[in-house]
Amino acid sequence: GLAGHTRNSITQLPVLERELGKARQYGIARDNEELELGVRCMAAGVYDDQAQLVAGLSISAPADRLDESWLPKLQATAEEISMALGYHRARAAKDAEAGHPHR
Repeated sequence: GLAGHTRNSITQLPVLERELGKARQYGIARDNEELELGVRCMAAGVYDDQAQLVAGLSISAPADRLDESWLPKLQATAEEISMALGYHRARAAKDAEAGHPHR
């Protein structure tokens, strides 16, 4: 298996692959005390004008204080940054339909 940092760390490759697939599909990822117990994180992707993932924007907080209601604001902020880099959601959707999804 994979090396883990906490009892919550993903240490099995199939589980990691499934989680990465969800992150690609939904454009968000979560860390549920996987690196440090007591700390959770949520992240959203930042895309460039070619709809390529170029960065991630994340929020980390004590596990008992991280609020899922922050996710829409995080996603909106990541999208604002993406748009400043020339990203266009409509173009990315059209590319995905044509068989060229953003990565």
